[in-house]
Amino acid sequence: MTYGKMQIGWATDKYSLQTNQYTGIGNDTESWSFDGSCQKAWHGGTTNDGRYGEYWSNGDVIGSVLDLDAKTISFYRNGKDMGVAFSNVSVGDGLYPAASLQKKQKCAFNFGKEAFKYPITEVFPDVHALHISLSDSQLKELEKLYEKYKSVGLSLSESGDGEDVIKGGGLLEYSQDLGITEDRDPGLLIVSWKLNVAHEKCWEFTRDEFVGGWSIHGCSNLPAMKKKLANWREELKQNSKFKQFYYYVFDYLKEDKKILGMEEATTVWDMLGMNERWPLFGKWLAYLSGKKAISRDTWRLFYNFIEQYPKDIQNYDTDGCWPSMIDEFVEYAKK
Repeated sequence: MTYGKMQIGWATDKYSLQTNQYTGIGNDTESWSFDGSCQKAWHGGTTNDGRYGEYWSNGDVIGSVLDLDAKTISFYRNGKDMGVAFSNVSVGDGLYPAASLQKKQKCAFNFGKEAFKYPITEVFPDVHALHISLSDSQLKELEKLYEKYKSVGLSLSESGDGEDVIKGGGLLEYSQDLGITEDRDPGLLIVSWKLNVAHEKCWEFTRDEFVGGWSIHGCSNLPAMKKKLANWREELKQNSKFKQFYYYVFDYLKEDKKILGMEEATTVWDMLGMNERWPLFGKWLAYLSGKKAISRDTWRLFYNFIEQYPKDIQNYDTDGCWPSMIDEFVEYAKK
C-alpha cells in the first residue's frame, strides 16, 4: 500500500458512497475505518478521542479483526496489534470489508488466496482468519475423512436414509478417534461450537460444517484436530470464552424447542464442570429436583448469577432482575 489518505475497514450493505472528496468509509453510521495517514479511526463522520494506531508507510500491511461476539473491530500494522478501534459495533445482517482511497493511492487486498505475511494467529492467538487455509491436497484429505465417518453413520443407521451428514455411529467413532471417550467429556460440544455447527439438529455434522469448519482452522487430519481441540480446552479456562461456549450449548441442544428438559440440563451442567466452578451447585441441583425444564433466559441468567455470587448468596439482592427460579432457589438455599 502507499502512505497517503485511505480509509480501510468495514461497511454494512446499507453503506452508500458519496462521490466527493470529503467522504469515504467511516464517514457515515454504516461503516468503520482506520486511516493511518492521520492516525484516526472513523465512524459516523467522527473519530475516537485522540489518535488511534500508528502512521502507515509505503509497503505496510494492515490487517483487521472483526469480533462478532465482543462486537469490536481492531486493526494491526505489520503484525503489531494496535488495539480495539471500535466497540459495540452494530453488526446487523453482516459486514463487508471496504476501503476508500484518495486519488493516486494504491493498495492490494488479500482475503486468503495467499498466505498472510503476518499470520493472524500470531497477533491474535484465539482468532482465525475467515478464509480456507488448506491446499488442494489437504482439502482432499479432509473430504476423505468426512466420507469415512459419514459412511459409518449411514451403514449403522436404522432409517437407511442417504443424508449428507455424519451422525450416529459415525459421530461416535469420530469422537473416539479424537480421544473423547468419557461420558462427561464435553469435547464434541467444544468441536461443534468451534465449527459453528447449526442449532437445527444436534449431534450431526453436515459436509459444510465439517469440511468448511476444519478448513478455516487449518486442520485436515486427526492429529491436527486433536491438537486444536486441546488448545480449545485451554482457551475455555478464560471466563469470557467459557461464557460464550456455555450460551452456545443451550441453543445447540434445544434444537427447535424453547426449553431444555431438566434431566438433559443437569447432565450438561455436569459435563461442563459446573460443580467445580460453583460451590453451591449441589444445592442448586437439589432445588431443581422434580422440575421439568429450564428456559433459555434462565440458563443464561444462571451463569450471570454465579458470576455475581461466586461463593455465597448471603448478600443476594432480592430486588434484582433475576428469574423467579433463581429467587426461589435463594430462599430454598438459605433455609
